[in-house]
Amino acid sequence: MLSGISISLCVIAPYQNIYLLLHYEKLSLTNDICMAAKNTLSGTLQSEGIWAPLTSFFGAVPDQVSENNYWFYNISNIAYTLIALLHISWTVVFFNYHLPTMMKIQIVSVALYSVAILLNRKGYHLLGMLLCLAETNLHQVAAVSLLGWNTGFQNFLPLISLFPFLKYTESWITKLVLGAGCLVCYLYLDFFMKGTAPVYELSLKSVNFFNFSNAVLCFVLAALWGIVLAFSYQRTMAALIKKEQELFATQKSAEQAEILSRLEMKERDNEIFQLRNVELRHSNNEIVVQKKIIEDLAQEQEKTIALKTRELAEANIKLTDVNKKLLSLIQYNAHNLREPLTRVMGGMAIYEFMSTDEFHIQVWPEMERAASELDNRIREVITAADETISMYG
Repeated sequence: MLSGISISLCVIAPYQNIYLLLHYEKLSLTNDICMAAKNTLSGTLQSEGIWAPLTSFFGAVPDQVSENNYWFYNISNIAYTLIALLHISWTVVFFNYHLPTMMKIQIVSVALYSVAILLNRKGYHLLGMLLCLAETNLHQVAAVSLLGWNTGFQNFLPLISLFPFLKYTESWITKLVLGAGCLVCYLYLDFFMKGTAPVYELSLKSVNFFNFSNAVLCFVLAALWGIVLAFSYQRTMAALIKKEQELFATQKSAEQAEILSRLEMKERDNEIFQLRNVELRHSNNEIVVQKKIIEDLAQEQEKTIALKTRELAEANIKLTDVNKKLLSLIQYNAHNLREPLTRVMGGMAIYEFMSTDEFHIQVWPEMERAASELDNRIREVITAADETISMYG
């Protein structure tokens, strides 16, 4: 038993670092590693003809399996299949030895492992593993009880005891309990059934055949554990690389979409700015026209005032001064008040084309400065108007 456990630990020890693969978000791979893994996956899993269903079964990871269970899924999927095939071969052997009870047990075992494969592919990994361990322990108890200790069927228990420890996402308490269950089953067979007579009395040749074949199978299964672990490592690595490549492609698509959206937003902003410039030019032209009209009116008033009496002329001169002051206020309003007001209106116009965060960061400070400037200039206009009123009564 101790030798079997030692073999199991030697097989699993080189693969302890696979736990790092379960943290998929922290996995960072270079292009060379990605290409190498891709080539390995293609050479290992891709085939044609009659092998296509098998490669699809072992190569494709079902959607129900989460990324942190890829490693255990790949191991258990292959292990359950190999053990089911082993039981099928034992069915033929027991049929030739005219052992119908053992043959029926093999058929039940094949059915149980088929259910375990189905549960594993559906994502119920712990339930499938429990079914596998229960079948193995009960099968060895039945084999030793029916065929005897010397046939060597109990030697499979140390090999299967390492299986719970391959599921890295499971708690250590569960692993230790399942491993201890295999140990208790082996000790039970060793202490209570080793010396008892089996149900079937086999010839010495048959006993030696079963003992030798089971010993060879134990070493072969130990070697197969290493092959399964290595093969599962490759497939898990390839599956995680594929996931990372898909995530990378998704991120790139999102970045490209965001860049296109920003370009479209900038184009709309440019169109808005051009329209505002046209409106500003029209406003300036209107101001020039109004200014010319006001100047013409002032000249006509001066001509009319010149024809009146001196008293009226003094009044007209006073009125002319008032008009000039009013004209300066109008000009001040046209130039100094219009400019910050236009900036405020422009900021309000582009609000609907920007997100709230962008608006508060880029536009809102400018609108605050424009509003403050507008307030100062209005105060200046009020002050100038008050001075004019106080000066001319």
